[in-house]
Amino acid sequence: MKILVFTSRYTAGRDIISEDFGRQVRLFEQLRKFGHDIDFFCVDYKKYENRNTSLHGIRILIRPFKPVGLLSLLSDLNKTIKNKNYDLLIATSDPLWGVIGYFVARKCRIKFMYDIQDNYLVYKSYKIPFFGLLERYVVKNSDLVMCASNILSDNANKIRSKKTITVPNGVDTKIFSPMDKIKSRKKLNLPTNAKIISYIGSIQKIQGVDILITAFEELRREINGIKLMLVGRVGTVFEEKFDFNKEGIIYLGSLPQKEVVFAINASDILIIPYPKNMFTEVMFAPYKLVEFMACNKPVVVTDAGEMHRHIKNKKMIAKAGSVKDLKEKIKYALKINKVNSRKKALLFDWKNIAKKLDETIKLIE
Repeated sequence: MKILVFTSRYTAGRDIISEDFGRQVRLFEQLRKFGHDIDFFCVDYKKYENRNTSLHGIRILIRPFKPVGLLSLLSDLNKTIKNKNYDLLIATSDPLWGVIGYFVARKCRIKFMYDIQDNYLVYKSYKIPFFGLLERYVVKNSDLVMCASNILSDNANKIRSKKTITVPNGVDTKIFSPMDKIKSRKKLNLPTNAKIISYIGSIQKIQGVDILITAFEELRREINGIKLMLVGRVGTVFEEKFDFNKEGIIYLGSLPQKEVVFAINASDILIIPYPKNMFTEVMFAPYKLVEFMACNKPVVVTDAGEMHRHIKNKKMIAKAGSVKDLKEKIKYALKINKVNSRKKALLFDWKNIAKKLDETIKLIE
C-alpha cells in the first residue's frame, strides 16, 4: 500500500526528523518493513523549510506553513497525493492536520486514517471558530481511527460506527536495554555512590514535576546523599519556572535517545509523577514508561491515566497529586534491588505494534 503520513515536524517540542524521534518515526519505520511504501508530508511551522530528505527509507517532504499560507499548503498536499497515487492518507500529531487531511483525502478519493494521540481539545487548533464541529465530523467519518490509549478509543467509539483501534506508544528494545549502573553514571559524569531518583520527559507542572521536586526536598532531610536527576526540556505550552540550582538536583537538559538510555540505567529508580488533568487522564503511557521497563528499572507512577495498569507491584503506585504518598512510594522503591519488567516491555516493541497496524489497514484497502 502507498501511504502518505501528514504530520507536524515538531512534537513534544522536538524535531522528529533531525532528532529521529517520536511515535510517527518509530511506528512508520517499522510499518514500512511489512511491505508498504511510506512517505511523510511534514509541516514545518518553526524553521519554514521547504526541502526533501529521507529517514529510514522513508521519503520526507518538509513544507513550510503559516496560517496565511493555508491555501498553498492545501494545494501542495493535493498535488503530492495525485502525483504518486497514494492509497491511504494518515493524519497525525495535530487535529488541524486531521481536518485538513480528511477533506483532501475525500477530494482525492483515497482512504483516510486519523491518529488521535492526545486530548486534542486543549490544542490551539480548537481556538478556530467551529473547529470542534469539524473535528468531530472527521472522527465520526474517517475510514479508520487510531488512538494512543484505550480511553481515547472509547471516546471516539461514542460517535463512530466504523473501525477504531488502540495503538499505544512503544519502545525500541534494541536501544533500551539493561546496562551497568556505574558505567552509565560515568558516561554522564554522575556521582557513582549517590542514590539517584530520576524524572525523564517534558518538564512541566501539568506532568507533576513541581510535585516531584517538593517530595524530593522532603526526602533530602531523610535520606543522606539522595539526588534528583531531571532530563528533558522545560515545557513551552505554559510559562514554566523551575529552580534547577537547588541542592541535590542534577539537571541534564534534553538528551538524544542514545544518551537517554544511560540516564535510565544510571538511576536507582524512575518516577512518573503525573497529576490528574486533561492531558494525563487520556494517556495510555508516556514513551518513557515502557523504556524504563525495558531497562529493568523500578518505576514509581501515579494513578493518573492508564499507565499504572502496567505496574505489577501496586506498592509502586502513588496517589496522583499527593506529595506525601509519592514520597512514601519512592522510599519503598529505593529498597528494591531488582525488577524483571523487560519481558512485558517487549510486547510494546515498535515492530509488534506496527504488525497490529499492518493487519488493520489491510482491511480498509
